[in-house]
Amino acid sequence: MKHKTQIMNNLPLLNDLRVFMLVARRAGFAAAAEELGVSPAFVSKRVSLLEQTLNVMLLHRTTRRVTITEEGGADL
Repeated sequence: MKHKTQIMNNLPLLNDLRVFMLVARRAGFAAAAEELGVSPAFVSKRVSLLEQTLNVMLLHRTTRRVTITEEGGADL
């Protein structure tokens, strides 16, 4: 039972990693959000939570663009 609990606890992390990878591939929150059928704010929040969990900055954000950090590129 403990093994199943560990797997379930990791599911949000895995989903957030998938969201991050989609943002990286699509080069933006809006394009990733459109593909996922959610809002860009939701995508941004999930990536922020992933960054907090991993204690690493994965993306450089500006008002006009998103670029992958060196650390973020290593995670791909």
